Amino acid sequence: MNILGIQTGHDGASALFMGNRLVAYSKEERLTREKGDGTRRRHPGRVLLMSIDEVLNIAGIESRQVDMVVFSRMSFPLKYFRRTSRPGRNIFRRMLGKSCGLAVEMRRLQERDEGRLLNFDRLRRDLGLRSDTDILFANHHYSHILAALQYTTWKSEALLISSDGGGDGIVQSAYGFDGERLHLLYGGDDYLLRETGNRYAASVGHAYQFVTEILGFRPNRHEGKITGLAAFGKPVFGEDIRNSFQVSESGEIGSRFADHGELYRFLEELSRQATREEMASSIQYAAERVTLDWIRALLKRFPAKYIGMSGGVFSNVRLNQHVAELPGIEEVFIVPPMGDEGLPVGNCIHGVIEREGLAALPRYRLQDAYFSRVYSSDALFAEAGGRGFHVHSSDNPADEAARLLADGYIGAIYTQGMEMGPRALGARSIIASPDDRGLNDSLNQRLGRTEFMPFAPYVLDVDAERVFKVNDVNRYACRFMTITTDVHEAYQEKIPAVVHIDGTARPQIVERETNPLYYDILDRFKIHSGLPCLVNTSFNAHEEPIINTPAEAVQALGDHRIDFLVSDGGLVFRGNEPEIIAKLT
Repeated sequence: MNILGIQTGHDGASALFMGNRLVAYSKEERLTREKGDGTRRRHPGRVLLMSIDEVLNIAGIESRQVDMVVFSRMSFPLKYFRRTSRPGRNIFRRMLGKSCGLAVEMRRLQERDEGRLLNFDRLRRDLGLRSDTDILFANHHYSHILAALQYTTWKSEALLISSDGGGDGIVQSAYGFDGERLHLLYGGDDYLLRETGNRYAASVGHAYQFVTEILGFRPNRHEGKITGLAAFGKPVFGEDIRNSFQVSESGEIGSRFADHGELYRFLEELSRQATREEMASSIQYAAERVTLDWIRALLKRFPAKYIGMSGGVFSNVRLNQHVAELPGIEEVFIVPPMGDEGLPVGNCIHGVIEREGLAALPRYRLQDAYFSRVYSSDALFAEAGGRGFHVHSSDNPADEAARLLADGYIGAIYTQGMEMGPRALGARSIIASPDDRGLNDSLNQRLGRTEFMPFAPYVLDVDAERVFKVNDVNRYACRFMTITTDVHEAYQEKIPAVVHIDGTARPQIVERETNPLYYDILDRFKIHSGLPCLVNTSFNAHEEPIINTPAEAVQALGDHRIDFLVSDGGLVFRGNEPEIIAKLT
């Protein structure tokens, strides 16, 4: 069975399952080159995403071979609605190609059946589907947690949780898994048709977004900068924010505010009395404490040894470390595409369960996140040669790249299929030596970035415990760079470019079978430098999506973002650096 999962809105993406397994994934922004794309202002509520064609092409099938499409309850162009809550107002808006939120309309009209609101036949026709292709819709938070279920092998005693700015009427959800069934603890579609009231005011995710905006950054994009900035301040208003939320014994988070607008004004007023660093530290403190209080309440209802996390709140790697340190927890896992870009994957899993039942879901540990189109070294070299760059074919590109890195050059690796989720994990990564703390300023300047956190490191599986406080609880999460760990004191001064001010880092553990080139570069770098880590930061300039195509990679080289490109077949230089070429001859 071929199942297509679709998410528009911010962070739009598509995923394709064949035989109940993920075979292709594409995030819309990587194709359109618009950061966070999914529903652009000039194309509101788009359904015909470029990423749909991309995943079908990767898998080598046509749209008519899709057996099921599973959507999130997102915005749809008005032309697909059979009826809305504002028919007169929407006649003119329909002519302008405007969109309407499906979940909002379902609540306004008290309608649980999406097919009574949307014209499925028109959707099938426009998507090129067969007339008998099933169309389903997945609950926002249920979809979030399903990837944590599929990509873990926990037999029982698992708590699966999601938390974000909100979706389908709620801002958190929680399920317990006993090995056979999922038990809803909080959330679900019972909330879909209810008035939201102050539920969005009880969103830790919203509060974090609000502080991001209040401090002059872009919400839903720059929250990671707030996490980094927090390390430089004290949480002077941390308890004030924390006490604005209440966690019930049932595991529901409440708020003292009537709506999220009141929450915003409260945070705005606090920010006038604090420095940026203090306000960032305060919201980080509150987000950690409220979320941990929530998880403790859930664990009392459903005692568990394992915790799977998803939703935008859990992109906060420092928070995730605190969750992993809770007493009695034996392992944590954070879904690599933890934000809304991960919904297409969860949507497909929902489709499997709806069609065949939970027992038919193949559960396994995710080995890597390389599910996008693979471009060959030949394609990269052809693009580089066409621009007059120097192509250095090699039987041992890993050692040659490692020597350049040990000499202080900055490279980018271009291999495998692009990573699923927000993290660069060795397919589209900039790599550099971690021995100089000044690298943070110099590389950020080249990339046009303004970051407050040091870069992340990657480390070989055989060295992980020696350098970082990696254990059975956090090791799986460390494969995908979704959690911080403490750095052993013996290494903090040796790899300063990747150590946070609090002595932690966000490592990626790499095994050779998942990415041989990436692994071998570091293995050889160890020999040339004596250091067990390399910097890994995403291959993109400020406010750009991660590099996708060979043309984009070569353009970044031409723009002097990096000194060289390395792929499986060799290296690429601009051609005007004779000293680099001399080192390799």
